Amino acid sequence: MQMVDFNRYGQNQRMYGGTAGRKIGIVYEGKNYILKFPGNLKEQQMKNIQLSYSNSPVCEYIGSQIYRLLGFPVHDTVLGFRNKKTVVACGDFLSDGDRLYEFDKIKVTFDSPFLDSSGNETNGTGLDLYEILMTIQEHPFLKGVGGIQEHFWNMFVVDALIGNTDRNNSNWGVIIREDGTKELAPVYDNGNCLNSKWDDEKMQAVLSDGKRLASESFSARRCIFELKGDRLNPYHLIERMEYDGCNEAVRNITPKIATALPEIEKMILEIPVLTDIQKKFYLAVVEQRYEKILKPSYQKIMGQQMAMERQPKERGCR
Repeated sequence: MQMVDFNRYGQNQRMYGGTAGRKIGIVYEGKNYILKFPGNLKEQQMKNIQLSYSNSPVCEYIGSQIYRLLGFPVHDTVLGFRNKKTVVACGDFLSDGDRLYEFDKIKVTFDSPFLDSSGNETNGTGLDLYEILMTIQEHPFLKGVGGIQEHFWNMFVVDALIGNTDRNNSNWGVIIREDGTKELAPVYDNGNCLNSKWDDEKMQAVLSDGKRLASESFSARRCIFELKGDRLNPYHLIERMEYDGCNEAVRNITPKIATALPEIEKMILEIPVLTDIQKKFYLAVVEQRYEKILKPSYQKIMGQQMAMERQPKERGCR
């Protein structure tokens, strides 16, 4: 693939927030983009990691491209370099007059009539999964926006595939267009996936040990959401099949992953700034999550569905 030289593009007047690293606005091919730089890793926070900067721009690109290959609305991403650093340009999906309401802003403006999964009164700022799902269902601001719960579970499953540990309440939401209409924002902010702060040495150590690879891929992973005060392992939640919305997302997305895997592999292998170890690691963890979690869960869900469909016929034959 061709990396874009973003040194040739001047900064526009748009300002972007967030704490994940430096960002500037540019105009690229006539459209506004957010140029994201790699975060500087502090040595005391990254013990035994020989990495000066995170791989978040590349991981943002890969995660977003996987969403695109699976057919989901996602912000446009272009990989390149600026000031001798690898950067990713993320398409600005807001036009003049539009406003993005992140879910945390929506959630905190709701006098909720329910408790969280621990039976506590909610304060609007938490990451309790039950509280989030009830807010999606009950918040009056969201009544006119279709498909929000489906959107949440789709992100939950795809984030599990790419190992995104930071799909929090502030990086997804609803757009109010200039004319007052509401719509879901495309998926954005995917940089905290694929172990973006790991170096080659740590990746190679995991690749060389089957148990560690399974642990890092799914068995010991946690996402940011909680139930009864404990952070969730998203793969265990998928396997338990307790949430109909999650089951439906697995049922719809898993065949798409099977179809897209060759394109995902091709996309990763063609990124010139990745080392061979990084490429092997990214492909290995994605394959593990598909083969060990999503595919078996899909087969169980389909088996249950077929069994339920047979029941009326079997009763009718008696």
